[in-house]
Amino acid sequence: MSLVEEIFGQQGFQRRGSKEEPVFRMNMHDTSTSQTYALEIPFKEEGNESQRFARFGEPYVAVSSSSAMRNGGTDDMIPRSISWAAESKVAEVADYLATSYRSNHI
Repeated sequence: MSLVEEIFGQQGFQRRGSKEEPVFRMNMHDTSTSQTYALEIPFKEEGNESQRFARFGEPYVAVSSSSAMRNGGTDDMIPRSISWAAESKVAEVADYLATSYRSNHI
């Protein structure tokens, strides 16, 4: 689990949420609208004391609470540029995780 947290941290994510519903969160800023969006990847820790691992849920993007408050509410439309950036970041993190897993199990 520490390797997972290290990789997410290196990629700009922070661990947030409760113990029961943790997420890795990364803020993404859209310069054209001055809105900030949060890319969140929910996960659950599983396994035993000697071997812990993370099972990831479906990633999603939402308007961050600070942007919503500043702009008087939320707009359900996520700009295409933010969606594309989020998909790219998820793919990048998945690649780092897969590479690290392979190098530790060869």
